[in-house]
Amino acid sequence: MTNDELELEVVDEEPNKQETFKDHFYLAYKPHDFSITWDWQHSIFARVGFMHDDVYHPFINHIKTTARKHQMRILHLSTEIIQDQYEDKDIINLYDFELLPTEEGAAELEDTRMKWVQLYLKLLCYVNGKERAHFIPQMKYYRTEEGPLAGYLRAIDEMADSTDKTTLLRHLEKLQIVKWGVKYNDEKGITDFIYHIKGSSFKEQLESFFIGCWAVMNVHYARDFNDENMDSLLTMVQFSKNFIYPSIDQTGRDIIEGVIQLLADLTMISTDEILVKQKHALFIQSPQLFPNHYPQVSHMFYGMEHSPDFNLRTMITDLKPLMENEAIYRSKVVLNDGKEFIRKVFLAIAT
Repeated sequence: MTNDELELEVVDEEPNKQETFKDHFYLAYKPHDFSITWDWQHSIFARVGFMHDDVYHPFINHIKTTARKHQMRILHLSTEIIQDQYEDKDIINLYDFELLPTEEGAAELEDTRMKWVQLYLKLLCYVNGKERAHFIPQMKYYRTEEGPLAGYLRAIDEMADSTDKTTLLRHLEKLQIVKWGVKYNDEKGITDFIYHIKGSSFKEQLESFFIGCWAVMNVHYARDFNDENMDSLLTMVQFSKNFIYPSIDQTGRDIIEGVIQLLADLTMISTDEILVKQKHALFIQSPQLFPNHYPQVSHMFYGMEHSPDFNLRTMITDLKPLMENEAIYRSKVVLNDGKEFIRKVFLAIAT
């Protein structure tokens, strides 16, 4: 196994005293031993997970600050109010992309679009406590003329007037008014697009979360934020304790995990013969292991010794308490002795 496979570099001092790799992020280090860098442009390494209950942890600020230096556009979704100063932005209308047909030959994109639509319909049934067979009408889908959502819009529009139809139309209206904010830099222009996951109940927040993430997929393929520098994207998803908790039922968990998997898929190499630049990285922070399941992420940092669904001592029996800027790092890499690379490290912190 080589250092390149592990994405480690031997260093002689702390990373904030050195120049970083041109296209890599410093993530963490062990003084005078090694550093961990993030080759975010490589699809194998493009997903980082961080288990911590502080959505304002300095490590988060380090990721955002470094991303801006790399001219990445940050798509930041959070269940908490994001402290960065930002301004309102024009509303994104998901219909603008989702009603259009998929380009001929782009089978992977067409499959991806159908997955989002089917997961969305599962969400609507879940939040309304309905069985799909009695709530969502069947549709006819003209693949060469429209996107898969269009068929369901037409089928719902053709329903007889009823409470169910009114409910479905109310949900669909939300897809046309996806509100994002923007953070400006006087020299660089827009650096961040900011989406606040809102709702007074878990189901309302879940729907808001889903719609924001669906917008990320649209941006990935359409680059539809009227910004000329959208080639490199970093999606940051942050969950607070108020949203993620052990008592979520299985359907709610399945929907969240389904969305995270679809976001992770955006960082993968596409097999479609379409002009889509795949430079897209994903960073997920959660106060639990869920939904940051290893090995779905390529780099995993445990900044907490235990959570309601995980205990680090199951991996490290003699673990000492973690300091504020310490974490346990776990990589997909398997060492020559067959063991995983698991080490206590210091997180890179912006100064």
